[in-house]
Parts: sequence; C-alpha cells; structure tokens
Amino acid sequence: MRNAATIVSFVVFIVAFVATRDLTRTFLASWVDLGGVALWAASFASSLALAGLAAGLVLQIFRFFDRG
Repeated sequence: MRNAATIVSFVVFIVAFVATRDLTRTFLASWVDLGGVALWAASFASSLALAGLAAGLVLQIFRFFDRG
C-alpha cells in the first residue's frame, strides 16, 4: 500500500503543480506589483507549496485508511 501511496501522491504533486502554475502567476500579477524573474520565482514557489500540500493530503489519506 505504501508504494501505491507514493506513486499516487507523486502524480497528484505533478498534476497540482502544472494546474496551479498559470493560476498562481495570474493571481500574483493581479495582486502584487511583480514582474519578470520575481513574478516567475514567486509563482513557482507558490505552485510548489500548493502541490506539496495536495501531495501531503493524499499521503495522509492513505495513512488514515492504512491504520484500519
């Protein structure tokens, strides 16, 4: 079950990162006065954080169901 959790959480991480990339860039561009490399770095970090949260949620769900 751990191998499945690892693979699923990795896939969720990649999908969440790709899905949030443009959304975070658009959000940050509209709310914060950033441009160029600063906007790229901020949106990259935000996307990584959101993808990490999504992957962590998947791992915790697998962990919860693995207990029972």
